[in-house]
Amino acid sequence: MFSSSFFQMFSWLLGVSLLCGLSLSCTDQQYSWPSKMPRLCCPKCEPGTSMAGRSEDTCDKKCEPCEGNQFMDSYNVEMDCNDCRKCDQPNMEVKTRCNSTQDTVCSCLPGYRCTDEPCSMCVPIPTAADPTEAPPTTASTPGPLTTLLAQRAPIRDTVWFLAIIVLLCAGIAVAVVTKIKPILRWFRSRYGYFLAEKPAAQDEDNVSKPVQEVCGKCEQLMDICVKD
Repeated sequence: MFSSSFFQMFSWLLGVSLLCGLSLSCTDQQYSWPSKMPRLCCPKCEPGTSMAGRSEDTCDKKCEPCEGNQFMDSYNVEMDCNDCRKCDQPNMEVKTRCNSTQDTVCSCLPGYRCTDEPCSMCVPIPTAADPTEAPPTTASTPGPLTTLLAQRAPIRDTVWFLAIIVLLCAGIAVAVVTKIKPILRWFRSRYGYFLAEKPAAQDEDNVSKPVQEVCGKCEQLMDICVKD
């Protein structure tokens, strides 16, 4: 007697478990019902409608259409439709108006772009002069300042090269003068009398010229006197 009752209880629990397992195979357009011990796959309300009521034991239900600024874009078991979105953010406008099966689609005014896919915010489109813009991946054309600096670079290098050449020449000249001074001193001390003869000859020439000029003038005066 006891074993027969136990077997019946086990069979009932097994049947309930199998029914519960079958309810898990409902599609995305169905829902398992009842909620506590689901044994049925009931159809959901279609897009554009919401569930206004349903039976506790069967799949009987009542779906009502979305009205006003409400929508439902999928199969559902919701008791109310969703409210339509408002494109009321700065620099935002309505791209597609809301209907019973689709929410409002927002977009940005010209010169602005959305920060994400739902377009929850509009920001200015970066321009070429905007410092917040990411640097370009391609090589940019050099500006006037860059071109001027590139033109001055060879001139600057030439000036430095000439300055180095002048300094080297000056150093060589100083070294030569420093080395030649002892040689000149030795030459003057050894052959100084040869150097002294030239100034004496120059003095004689300087002295003889005035005397000859004076004598010439005197002879001219004497000739004039004799003629008179």
